[in-house]
Parts: sequence; C-alpha cells; structure tokens
Amino acid sequence: MSSRTVDIAPALSGGISDRAFRLYCYLVLSSRGWVTVQGAADACSLTNHQAREPLSELRKAGMVESRRVYEMGSQGRKTWHTHFRLLPETTIETAA
Repeated sequence: MSSRTVDIAPALSGGISDRAFRLYCYLVLSSRGWVTVQGAADACSLTNHQAREPLSELRKAGMVESRRVYEMGSQGRKTWHTHFRLLPETTIETAA
C-alpha cells in the first residue's frame, strides 16, 4: 500500500487566484488522475467558464498539465474535452 504526498508550498507561496487555489486543492485531494474541467468546476461550485481561467493560470504556473481529448459528449456527438491533472513531479509515491 502506498500513500500520496503532494507539496502545496507552490500554491501557498502566492501568485495564484483564490479560484485557482480551490481547484488546486481539489486536484490534490482527488486521486483520480485526469479530471475534466466540468468535473473540477462542479466539485468547487464553479461554472465551466469560471474554472477555465484559473486552470489555465495553474498550467502557466507549472502546477498542472492539460490534455485535449476527442470523445463522446453529452449530446451523443464527438467533441473536444480538456482534462487536467497535477504534474507527475508534484506527486510523490511513498511506501506506507
């Protein structure tokens, strides 16, 4: 069994907005890996559009990475979705 530790010092050192900090905390606490913009927004009581800029802010700060995936949308058509996750360097697996 392993436990996951994440350094939150970069987020606490300032330079990011409150919404970006909330989304960063969600990413730290969720151990699901890649999350959609909508999933992160829902978890933080934000709209999809309110979450996009703070997530881009985290990406520019080098705290998260993103990818675009062409997948089936809620309307039954293929569409592009953006997924985010913590950078692998910020997550350290340690033996419990």
